[in-house]
Amino acid sequence: MNVLITSAASDTAKIVAKALAGAHTLRLTDLPANSSGEIVANELGHEDVTDELVAGIDAIVNIGFQGQKGSPVHLMDYQTRRTYNLLRAASDAGVARLVNVSTLRLYEDHEENLVVTERWRTDPPAEDVDLLGAHMAETVCKEFARDRLIQVVNLRFGWSFVEGGTIAANDTAAISLDLIGAAVAEALVSKELGQWQDIHVQSPVPNQRFITKTAAKLLPGISERLTR
Repeated sequence: MNVLITSAASDTAKIVAKALAGAHTLRLTDLPANSSGEIVANELGHEDVTDELVAGIDAIVNIGFQGQKGSPVHLMDYQTRRTYNLLRAASDAGVARLVNVSTLRLYEDHEENLVVTERWRTDPPAEDVDLLGAHMAETVCKEFARDRLIQVVNLRFGWSFVEGGTIAANDTAAISLDLIGAAVAEALVSKELGQWQDIHVQSPVPNQRFITKTAAKLLPGISERLTR
């Protein structure tokens, strides 16, 4: 497929791009201040250049958490207005699916003994602009999905991101870099998904904080990676 990755200069986007390279044709984009090399500069405004950005694209991977840096005003503008513009252009162009990369940190204030599933609502603290931005990006994406303008897979990843196969036993919500990439790759092609689909993904560790039964069911290509 032809896949567009947003916030391409971010660490998370680089993980995703590395995993998808070779299997798909990638188009990378970011704001002009972050763009260099193969990354296409785009303000994600409500303009023709945004329509051109998504032309010929089959699916989008949107980095909805920590893809951008800057002031609270800038971050909230990106996760609301600019994300809306991206989704509007994508739906007008007939893009079939968007994978939104979000975070399980939206539930980090919950007690660890609670069995948090995809049915739990997110209610991030307003003072944490990164989490509030992730919440708002999800909200914008959900409205487009509910209007059946585009299918959205909302992947909430654990934290911390861990390189290599060894995760500390007390890091109960961690996720490995290879699982991040594999989950996004599977979310792009899975045929088992609804119009709006929340999926929680973390690595299997002792005293695992979040259950991943939905991921194992709907993303069968990674099901073996989700069990110890």
